[in-house]
Amino acid sequence: MKRPAAARKSKAVARTKAAAPKAKKVPVPAGVGKIRIGIIHGKVFDPIKVGTHDKKYPEKFKIKNNTGPNADGWGGQYHADVSTGLKINRLHPDVFDIDFMKMEDVSRARLEKNHLTFNFWGDMSIALMNGKPDLARKIMDVQKRGEACGHYPGWNYYEWILHKPRYMKQCMQAGIPMIPTIFVDNGFDAKKVLKQIVAKGWDKFLVKPGYMSFFGVGVINGKTQDFVDNIEPLLQYEKENKKMKEFLVQPYVLKPNGKVFDEIRNFFVDGEWAYSVYTDGTDYEGFWEQPQGALKEACKKMAIRAYEQVKKVAKWEGKPVDTLLNRIDIGVVPDKSKKEGWRIFVNEIEPQMTTWLGRYCPFVIQDRMGQACVNQARKLLRLSVAKGRKMPTKREHVAQLLDVLDQRLGPAKA
Repeated sequence: MKRPAAARKSKAVARTKAAAPKAKKVPVPAGVGKIRIGIIHGKVFDPIKVGTHDKKYPEKFKIKNNTGPNADGWGGQYHADVSTGLKINRLHPDVFDIDFMKMEDVSRARLEKNHLTFNFWGDMSIALMNGKPDLARKIMDVQKRGEACGHYPGWNYYEWILHKPRYMKQCMQAGIPMIPTIFVDNGFDAKKVLKQIVAKGWDKFLVKPGYMSFFGVGVINGKTQDFVDNIEPLLQYEKENKKMKEFLVQPYVLKPNGKVFDEIRNFFVDGEWAYSVYTDGTDYEGFWEQPQGALKEACKKMAIRAYEQVKKVAKWEGKPVDTLLNRIDIGVVPDKSKKEGWRIFVNEIEPQMTTWLGRYCPFVIQDRMGQACVNQARKLLRLSVAKGRKMPTKREHVAQLLDVLDQRLGPAKA
């Protein structure tokens, strides 16, 4: 897909597009302290728009090694996770203190000092991906405690997303188009799976883990006939993945030109569709805001249908809540047999621990996310106060601070 002309031009970004609601001047009562919000950060590849960074961005959080073959990050010094935490504090400095931490700093003791902690990049799956199983176990202990540790997102919702078969089957049952899939739920049997693939008539296929699968880790793919002629690589795959139970087996979906399909990634912020970004299937520099048109609207509608399934499992203290951020990736394949000229399907659902692609959205991402975090904190802490959760300060003081925010901003968005 050719980059739209508008996307090639440098555009000034009006902060008013995501301006915070004008807050009334309501003072904080003396002696109630502040609400302490934890931010688990670590994405070094999710830069914000140039020139929108906080002028007091801490030196220790700047990603300075961001170019060349040995770069630790990409896209500049200033990234979305830290920028969002700074924005929360900027919005209400007399109400919020921010506790920035990396995943190596995560512990029950650390999180119990906070009223609420938003995990942007530091969950157990990322620790495992980085080859740190001991750290992953420590983080999992925190994540499983969810509300008791004030860790957001909660465990059951998080697990629903990481176990891809769970959300895929739920979406399929709701009639949402997805790639045809053979679900393997109790360990990989190479001979059995190959027999199923042949029965499906798939020319090419891929196999990937159904749990905590990302960045192409643990994938095997190729032509079906090649594996029929020599099953040994598939048997070796079975042997190497004995400890895994869940796998997804899918036909290889390609565009007519033989390249991997593109995606339009739809982002939901604080329960509402917010923006969509085109991502090329093979060009790692192929990103831009999806332009207006029939394809954008069709993908938006499909993503909203998928988000309705997310809402069925997203809870806090047992109560339904909007999620802070979701990314729902819609696959796009040109298809001349279709009236529209393409076919689309849900390819993946991601939680907030993902790339937000803020440089390609029509507003300043940290401004919008900062507002969303304030709104989420108001809702989540109200529920936890009502539940009688133990907090680092008196619950009645937390309630008073939430009352101040209500007076300043009006009722929290439901």
